[in-house]
Parts: sequence; structure tokens; C-alpha cells
Amino acid sequence: MDETRGRSAMILEEKPLCRGAIAAVVAGLAGFGEPTFTSSLSEADAQIGLSAPDLFIVDLFSVEYDFEGLARLIHHHKSVRVMVIDDRINPAFVRLAKDAGAVGYACKNYEIDLLEAAIAAVAGGRLQFPATPPLTTPTGRSARSIDRLSPRQLEVLKCIAVGMGNQEIADTLGITLGTAKAHIHTILKLTGTRNRTEVALIAGRFLA
Repeated sequence: MDETRGRSAMILEEKPLCRGAIAAVVAGLAGFGEPTFTSSLSEADAQIGLSAPDLFIVDLFSVEYDFEGLARLIHHHKSVRVMVIDDRINPAFVRLAKDAGAVGYACKNYEIDLLEAAIAAVAGGRLQFPATPPLTTPTGRSARSIDRLSPRQLEVLKCIAVGMGNQEIADTLGITLGTAKAHIHTILKLTGTRNRTEVALIAGRFLA
């Protein structure tokens, strides 16, 4: 008897196109039918309690990188295998996903066959995380400087962390390109970082 027969999955993803693509991959796994959907971690907590899916796939952007909320959900539902999906690989977020109890991490910029393999690995009981460079601990100055950022600068910082370019940041936050660049310059100065990669690592550690 196929041990995966009758297994189910749930997906939390706010973008319809991405949701459909992930659902198609899951539905193609042996033993899985069409997945169900949820719109928030709190809603997922209730739904998992009722339907007990075997696999729960969470888009990090859709839950605003709430790793604490994710950890609580995983703690409440230890039998569910949780995989997170990110826009682009961020080593800090890979570490935070592991610490929260997720068993897999994949990105939307994967080729479809790589995404299929990653989800299949998690569904099959394996851990699935991308290889990432070791994280360096941000300096005390950088840590303190995060607290000095304005609410808008913190929003820009989160956009940098998920790999958005300057124009994407401007469009997402409804500001001009020049304003976005000015905020980024200020963030680099206040945090003592040399480039966007270093800023993203700090953001992953201190914003999430």
C-alpha cells in the first residue's frame, strides 16, 4: 500500500498566480489531492486543528515574515510538516525558518523542476534547505542603529531583505524612486553597512 495515499496539503499564499502554481505542484505529488488554502497564520491554526493536513506551505511575504507566529503554529501542530516559500534566498531567513521549526525552504525564482523536487523532498519526510553562506553576527552598532530607523525606513529595510530593487521598493511603498534611494542611503549610513547584502542580513536577524 502506498504510504502517502490520502495525504493532504494546505497553502498560505496571497498572490493568485503563485498560489495556483504551488497548488499544481502539490497536486502532482503521489498520494496528494488538490490542496486547501488559507489566508493567515491565525486562520491556518484553526483550519489545521480541524483538517490536520500533512503538509503546510507558507509564503513568508504573505505573513509579513512573522517567524514568531510561525514558530507558535508549528509548536501547536507538531505533526504537520511546514515548508516556507520566499521570493529570493536570504540566509538570515533560512536560519530563522529553521529556528521556527520549518523543515523546508524554497524560492519563487526556482525553476519549476527544482521547486517540485524541494516540495517532494519535504512531503517525503526529508529536510530541504538551500546551501547558504554562514551568517555573521551584526555589530553592536548595527543592532543599535536598527532602533534609530523611522517606520518608513524599516519598511524599506524589509523590502531590501526580500530582494526588491529600488523601483520595486518605490512601487510597493508608493514613494518616488528618489525617495527610495534616499532612504536606502540613510539606512546604509545608520547601520554602518557597505551594501544591500549586508543590510539584508541585518534585516533578517532584527526585523523578523
